[in-house]
Amino acid sequence: SEMCIRDRILTSCGGENPTDNPDENTEEVVQLKGFESIDLTEYGFNLSVMVPEAETNGEAQVTLTERGALEILVGDGFGMEIMYGEGDIALLKADLQEDLVFKSEILNEEENALIYTQDIPDSGVKTQNHFFYKAVVGTDVYEVRDIMEGEYGSSMIEKMLQAAKSIKSTSVTDVAA
Repeated sequence: SEMCIRDRILTSCGGENPTDNPDENTEEVVQLKGFESIDLTEYGFNLSVMVPEAETNGEAQVTLTERGALEILVGDGFGMEIMYGEGDIALLKADLQEDLVFKSEILNEEENALIYTQDIPDSGVKTQNHFFYKAVVGTDVYEVRDIMEGEYGSSMIEKMLQAAKSIKSTSVTDVAA
C-alpha cells in the first residue's frame, strides 16, 4: 500500500516532472502531507479546502452554523470555520489589544494572516493558540479561523493556516458576468 500512496501523491502534483516547466506553475500550490481536498459547494460555499485525510483522521464533519459560518471538524486536532467577512486584520489586532480578559500575543503576522495566543494571566487556564486568515477568492472575501472552543497546539494551528491558504474556488466561472 506504500506504493499506491506514493502514486496518489504523484498524480496530484500534476505530471511526472514538475520541474520541466517551472514557469507553468506560478500559482503556489500548498502541499499538505496527509491532507485531502473537500468540496464545500453543497453547503453554499463555492470553495474547496484541504483537510486531514478521512482515512486516518475520520470523516470531516461540516456544519453550517446559525450565524452563517461553515465549521469543519476533523478528529480532535482540526477545527476551522469559514465565513464571509471583511478579513480585517487591523481590526482583529485592535480587538486583541483592547481585550480586558485575555492577554494576547501575536506570534506570526503576514499580509493576510495572523497567528496569536490568548491567555488569562494567573488563571491556570491553558494558553489558547489561534489563527485568522483572510481568503480572497475571486471577488469574495472569507474569514477563516480556528474554532474557538477547540484547544489546538501551535503546530496544528500552523497546519490549519496552511490548509486555510489552500482554499480555492469551485465555480467554473469565477468571473462575474
